[in-house]
Amino acid sequence: MTFLDPIWLWAALAGLVLALAAAPWAARRARARRAAFAGPAGQGPLAADVAVRAGRRWRLRGAALALMALALAGPLYGERQVTVRPTGAEVVIAIDTSLSMAATDVKPSRLVRASHLAAALMERLEGYRVGLVVFSGAAFPAVPLTEDHGAVRLYLDALAPGMVPRPGSSLEAALAEAERMFGPAGGGRAVVILSDGETTLGSADKAAGRAADAGIAVYAVGVGAAAGVPIPLTDDKGRFAGYKRAASGALVTTRLEADALKALAGVDGAYFESTLEGDEVDAIARRIAAQAGGEGEATPRARRENRYQWPLLLALLLLAADLAWPLARRRTVAAA
Repeated sequence: MTFLDPIWLWAALAGLVLALAAAPWAARRARARRAAFAGPAGQGPLAADVAVRAGRRWRLRGAALALMALALAGPLYGERQVTVRPTGAEVVIAIDTSLSMAATDVKPSRLVRASHLAAALMERLEGYRVGLVVFSGAAFPAVPLTEDHGAVRLYLDALAPGMVPRPGSSLEAALAEAERMFGPAGGGRAVVILSDGETTLGSADKAAGRAADAGIAVYAVGVGAAAGVPIPLTDDKGRFAGYKRAASGALVTTRLEADALKALAGVDGAYFESTLEGDEVDAIARRIAAQAGGEGEATPRARRENRYQWPLLLALLLLAADLAWPLARRRTVAAA
């Protein structure tokens, strides 16, 4: 067995250390609290039972932490045959994570729709090297170009509005970061941008010109509706916390800005609007295949399977057991 990102194994080791070290501490603390609360009467079997259960709960938590870290490490076990195209085609998907992408004019939200579209597109790009960029006022390479689409899907599941610390939205920064991901010119190179088009920084026209000069096709997908809608906000626990307002107190609204995305797509690419049917995904995949030389002659290749689901499932089961496990055993007292 090998791992996609073995650095997380250190976190798994830390979880095991926590399970071993924290359990005795939790047991002593529970015993001391019981004694302080109940006095000499709290030193009996019930206190010992509370201490044992407290230690057991911390072992569960440490083991769950270790398993979650193991899932993030991406255990690669087993193989499956995939079709790899010999065209050298590379596709970078850039997803807008600015606060306006939390709007719910498309359900369940713009950002969730964008991540679903990205996942659907990757299903049609089997064998292509795919990378992921996330952006708002700045852009960051989330996943480098890889044939392991599972690594990209893992990151898609973690997307959240406002996750890029710089506020605003810059389509120019997104396209520039995507361009930096590509290797030397050759084969088909394409960028797919999923955004509501509301740009507050940079110039989409300049970015499109540079991409065209580099031989990169840009496909822009507009996610959102033309009518203005408010931007929902959440607190640090993910709960709804009202709508975004300007300094004056006026409600801030957001809408799809198609013109900016059309300018970004330029001549070699195309602009699409998100639909419930997902027709835009098929259209983009066909264009990318044609750009890369059509379907071409494909070759089978064995790809190792990322089995992150199993340690993640076990971690969730352990956390559920921790929540369900009472700290003290219930005892019934017989009536006098």
